[in-house]
Amino acid sequence: MDSAVSVSWWKGEVVLLYLAVAVSRIAFGVMIIIFPSYLAGYSNISLAIALALYPVLESVSAVPIGAYCDTRGRRRVFLVGMVAMGVLMVAIGFTRNLDAVAGLHAFMGLAAAAITVSSLTMITDLTTAANRGKGMGSFDFANIGGYAIGLLAGGRLLDYFGKDLYDAFFVTSVLLFSALGFSLLLLREPSHLSRAGRFSFNPIQGMDSRTKAILPIWLSLTSLIGIVFFLPRALKDAGVTASATSNLLFVGILALGIGSIGFGALSDRLGREKTMIIGVVGLFGLLISLGLSLGGTGGPNFLTYLPILGPSALATSALVPSILASVGDRADKERRGASMGLYSLMLSAGIAVGELVAGFASTLGGLAAILYAGGLIFLIASLISFFMLMRLRREQSRVPA
Repeated sequence: MDSAVSVSWWKGEVVLLYLAVAVSRIAFGVMIIIFPSYLAGYSNISLAIALALYPVLESVSAVPIGAYCDTRGRRRVFLVGMVAMGVLMVAIGFTRNLDAVAGLHAFMGLAAAAITVSSLTMITDLTTAANRGKGMGSFDFANIGGYAIGLLAGGRLLDYFGKDLYDAFFVTSVLLFSALGFSLLLLREPSHLSRAGRFSFNPIQGMDSRTKAILPIWLSLTSLIGIVFFLPRALKDAGVTASATSNLLFVGILALGIGSIGFGALSDRLGREKTMIIGVVGLFGLLISLGLSLGGTGGPNFLTYLPILGPSALATSALVPSILASVGDRADKERRGASMGLYSLMLSAGIAVGELVAGFASTLGGLAAILYAGGLIFLIASLISFFMLMRLRREQSRVPA
């Protein structure tokens, strides 16, 4: 791609992509906080299933949507996703019936896949191996920052509207339609290679074995995100107010988002796998410190363990940008859409698994059981990736020079 075009994109339209992704995640963050009160009277498992339908539909649709981006273009997929997200948000505001809300929420997952996959594919088009880590880190900042703002806004909307929570969905839809308006006016189709009508539904086709080996860690990471999304309900049951929960999650998730930019840039210089190791160590530290913070008899005690919580949360932010950049580096240029669909597939499948695990764990053992389940998932996945990488090294060592 011509460098002048790339610079123009980076300063203009790519920022619009980050904004649109952030807005879509704000909408989801608002729902995470509001749903326990909006759907009051239903069991933890029912609520977990309703929440999980969004990432389930996002997961199963991500790769086909990415393949469509490869053959038909990115812009139209992006715009359709924005329209659908806004319309569905408005529709949820008209009903508190669990089945209806769950169905609408599920279709929002399709819209989220369209927005996320098309955005990631366009960002991959305009970056190179030299700056892709920084580009993906900025994407992750927009993605995670959107969740953080949504969680904070959800707490404020819950306090403001009280029992009239229908209006919270209408207010959120205004953001979505505003981002859509800017996208219609400013967003163009980027220059990219096309598969000329040939669909590819295998997102890991053409990826090397090293990339495949990190997929278990990626899935476990996104499962932990799903567990975090269920925490508002678990903390509510433990007596923590919705406002306090939204403030806590806002600070934690925003720290992850800010760290993503720095660690993304670091992966451009240090290397993808070395940066991933930093993230793995950080996530283990975060899980341990969270367990200690929430395991006391006097309730949550985050300030005591803040010296561990803070650095661990920051180091955890190294995982997503280094993984995304690694996938982008190795993706076939004609299959970038399908390969970036892998991001939404892993993110959504992991969130769905995490929310379901959290719902069942909460029912069985409360808040402590949720944390133990999250730690076990990540430990198992890390061991699987470790043994896959070790096996790959042994195989490579046997190959004659």
